[in-house]
Amino acid sequence: MFKPLLMVVLFPLFWGISTSVMAEPLNAIRSIRFDVPAQVLTVISSSQISPQIQYLKNPQKIVLDLPDTVFPSVHQEIPNSATGIENIRISQFQSDPPTVRMVMDLQYPMEISVRSRKQGNNYETLIKPIRSQATPIQNEDSADPIQKSSNQQLLDLRLVGQNLVMEANTAIYPEIRVLNKSKHEYLLSLYDFNTNLTGMQENIRSPLIDSLRVVKDNKGVHLRLRLKRDDLELVPFCEEKFCTIQLLVKANSQNLARFTDLEIDELDRQTTRLRLHSDKGFDYQIYPLENPQRLVIDTLGTKLTPGKSLERVLSNSQNIKNIRLTPTQSGQQTDIRLTLDLHGTVIYQFNQTDDYLEVLIQGRQRKPLLNVQNRRAFVVIDAGHGGNDPGAIGVAKTQEKQVALAVTQFLQQYLENDNIQAVMTRSEDMEVLLQPRVDVANLRNADLFVSVHLNSMPPGNTHVRGIETYYTTPQSKALADTVHRYMIKELGAQDRRVRKRGLFVTRKTKMPSVLLEIGFLSSPEEEALLVNPNYQRRVAKAIRDGIYDYLSKNKQLKPEI
Repeated sequence: MFKPLLMVVLFPLFWGISTSVMAEPLNAIRSIRFDVPAQVLTVISSSQISPQIQYLKNPQKIVLDLPDTVFPSVHQEIPNSATGIENIRISQFQSDPPTVRMVMDLQYPMEISVRSRKQGNNYETLIKPIRSQATPIQNEDSADPIQKSSNQQLLDLRLVGQNLVMEANTAIYPEIRVLNKSKHEYLLSLYDFNTNLTGMQENIRSPLIDSLRVVKDNKGVHLRLRLKRDDLELVPFCEEKFCTIQLLVKANSQNLARFTDLEIDELDRQTTRLRLHSDKGFDYQIYPLENPQRLVIDTLGTKLTPGKSLERVLSNSQNIKNIRLTPTQSGQQTDIRLTLDLHGTVIYQFNQTDDYLEVLIQGRQRKPLLNVQNRRAFVVIDAGHGGNDPGAIGVAKTQEKQVALAVTQFLQQYLENDNIQAVMTRSEDMEVLLQPRVDVANLRNADLFVSVHLNSMPPGNTHVRGIETYYTTPQSKALADTVHRYMIKELGAQDRRVRKRGLFVTRKTKMPSVLLEIGFLSSPEEEALLVNPNYQRRVAKAIRDGIYDYLSKNKQLKPEI
């Protein structure tokens, strides 16, 4: 798994879930200069540079990508009349996530060294040629000893899980090269370092690592790493005196995880829960971006399910505007990136299970508690039918009482999360007469009464779909209009209008009361929606949003006596 980058730990808001907030400013390049006689490129930056180096042929080039880095100049080109390096181009390669790319056009094959050191509040990085690729790296037996003593020491090498951990007495970041692709050999170089660790490291063996040999020469310390597989990627994560070389399995057709669903749930008026479902586990990295505010989830070894779109435009989310999915490996359409466009600054938390990656997103500004007459608002929720009274029965034998109870249970949770007191007339599958339902609201002076039902039509009318809202008393009209409007808007359901009718529970209750017919079980398409827990949550959220809107505009609401 990727270790999350750019994180600042904050107090936990949800138990058992890692917590992070918007990141500190990204690494910024302050200045660049090139010494032509010495062929040395000097980069001054706000943080240590962590380059990813590629050596390309036909034509000969060296490409350095600097992740999580910004280049204020956007683009710069340095022509070079000396032999070896013809031209150097530096640009802001991409902004999501920010990456600076340096391209060196070569006259002949060569390799480079990258050495960084702290200078005041900045870092100085020297990039210079070291040898031709045709010249083999010295082995342990023929290596020249380090000519001068170095204060930078590699102290320890060990395995943590499948990953290689390097420990030093100072900040450490190795340069990683492919030494022999056919033999899965890599070279990890620490320039200007010394070590007492030499020769074959017998303790560094695992199902992924075949061998590790440490070599010293006059340039520093080199680690010859041989892997057992050709589908691994080396990803360094270095922090102060430690560097973890993560061995990640590259995406291929056999081990790809496929995304199966993207579930968005508004837990309350500040918190959005995202669950990204997949058929197997996958590695990921989460980080924020600013201007505009975004949250990015980079995944490794993943692929979208053909014919299934997970992109979302969220018109009613408190935190997310929309979600875009793009493959970072465009040629193979793999390693999917999710970009969440946000309404503003958020706190986010994440956790992974065997079935999904869960991200909780909470807006920083919590809205004031909603009170009525200087107390918590109080709503009675009525799940229609129950027990021996199943209510309407769908084409697939779905019972009205079951769906109504599920929706009202979600609704109770949503209202309580918004600090609105919510009481159920029934919280299980039991039969409750109409008068006791009314009494729950009247005897406790509730502010609102909301009854949830499902509709049905006689056989032969399977085409009829939609939502109807009923009220009886004049004081209930505004509540009916508001809740109905939210349900039609957020569910995209057919509008079968707000209707006035003398129903027992809406006629006998003393406070504003509505009865909601949330869909038709006689429609096979609508029945399939209504039995889906995700849709039930959406129905409950729409009702909650309507109740919240109505109460926020009627804070001096008084029950009818």
